Amino acid sequence: MKKILGCCVLATVGVMPALSGAAPLSFLNNSIISRIPAADAPSLQATVGVVLNDMADGQQTEWTSSHGNRARRTPVQIVLTPEQTVQTDSAGTCRLLDARISQANADENWKYWFCKQANGSWKASHN
Repeated sequence: MKKILGCCVLATVGVMPALSGAAPLSFLNNSIISRIPAADAPSLQATVGVVLNDMADGQQTEWTSSHGNRARRTPVQIVLTPEQTVQTDSAGTCRLLDARISQANADENWKYWFCKQANGSWKASHN
């Protein structure tokens, strides 16, 4: 399980602004999520927003990338599942998001906590 879904990976696809001073993302070069076409970032961002805002814990949502600019590229498939929702005094509403990412015969499982901000956006937790 990789516990960087929120802070690094989804930041790269536009789910949240990149964190200032974040480490270089070169470690993602061989990850499946790095193969998502940039043109698909808004669609993934919207889907993650719907999952965090509207889906019940345990409810799965599937997202599939386009083929990108290479006709033979296999799409990336992601199953997003909010696993737990908690209320905290310091962070408000937080949700543990599970993402099962696959492409062809390769699979990755990522989990990360997101907390809802006062403006309604979601931010990856630092804890």
